[in-house]
Amino acid sequence: MTYVDRIASWHSGEPVSNLGSSALTPGDFPVVSYDLKRLKAELDRDSISRGPATLWRYAALLPVETPETAVSLAEGWTPMLATPSLGRHLGYDRLFLKDEGRNPSGTFKDRGASVSITRLRELGVTTVVHNSSGNAGGSWGLYAARAGMRCVNLMPDDVLPASLQQSALAGADTCILDGPWRDAGGMVGDAVATRGWCDVRTLKEPYRLEGKKTMGLEIAEQLGWTLPDVIVYPTGGGLGAIAIYKAFEELQALGWIAAGPLPKLIVTQYEGCAPIVRAFENGADHADLWPDIDVPPGGLKSTRPPGDQKVLEIVRRTGGTAVTVSTGEAVDMVGTITRHEGIFPCSESATAVAGLHKARELGVIEGGERIVVVSTGAGMKSIPVLPAPNIRHVRSGEAL
Repeated sequence: MTYVDRIASWHSGEPVSNLGSSALTPGDFPVVSYDLKRLKAELDRDSISRGPATLWRYAALLPVETPETAVSLAEGWTPMLATPSLGRHLGYDRLFLKDEGRNPSGTFKDRGASVSITRLRELGVTTVVHNSSGNAGGSWGLYAARAGMRCVNLMPDDVLPASLQQSALAGADTCILDGPWRDAGGMVGDAVATRGWCDVRTLKEPYRLEGKKTMGLEIAEQLGWTLPDVIVYPTGGGLGAIAIYKAFEELQALGWIAAGPLPKLIVTQYEGCAPIVRAFENGADHADLWPDIDVPPGGLKSTRPPGDQKVLEIVRRTGGTAVTVSTGEAVDMVGTITRHEGIFPCSESATAVAGLHKARELGVIEGGERIVVVSTGAGMKSIPVLPAPNIRHVRSGEAL
């Protein structure tokens, strides 16, 4: 059973097909809405809490007709970890990391892949295609294999080995783009138009957002059905941040969390690809094309984020901010987090922690606030971009 009410354009509210629409204007995207009144009458949050320790505990708030046949690898329900040592080091009393590196492929991308592929299979889709800087390609390759579907992944020439291997070993049609990464979206769009494949690029279909929404549902439940004061999120295309706040709004509408202001959203980007930060600083309502990418291999390289308008709206509405972090700051922070907490995050996640002091300098956050940093992936993904480890060699029998 599903509680889906309709799928509509975010901008106009006009109905959109189950597979989205190529007619949507830039910055617009398809959104699933639910019959929350009926859901509230039939379920409560205690019934949700008795569900499985995966994202599928929230099946009632997902657009899937038969969740019992979900394409799942036990994704979701990742831990919310208190980080007292890191917090003391950085000057924060209540700092938490939501560790998305525990997901099957090592990143939060599994949430969108699981829910989207489950629903697309219900709709009869057999081939999905998208461009991915790495993590999503690896994830979608694995979940497509699990579902028995074909996946076509277009990846950049500096894609990290772990993501490339995940995609290729899973049997996805894995292509490397020998050219500017900004051309990738158009190439996928052409393939969709000529071959009839299902376009699963960011915000082209409505189901990835719903899968990633479960991050927000988990944050609320893991904090005792309350919200933090601040969410810090490393942002590329914008989908993850949008999804978390959609979750918060639905929970408030259900009465499962208190009404009131939502957490301040702080988004972080690399200095070498920061279209959302630049738009925020310029007071713009949309991001212009970022001309030249200069970031380490991995994520956060969306030159024209499809979710830019909604992310900017959330940041401003919640009193948040958008800040940049250098590659060096991010890489250094990977080591700092690991030494203080034993949590090994990817470099993209480290931008979120590294951005805290900049947000504090701007007066957006205070040391006593309850802060949740979404650590979007595992450090094993980022090993090629990290500095050589500090090790020493010893001879056999030599004293340590």
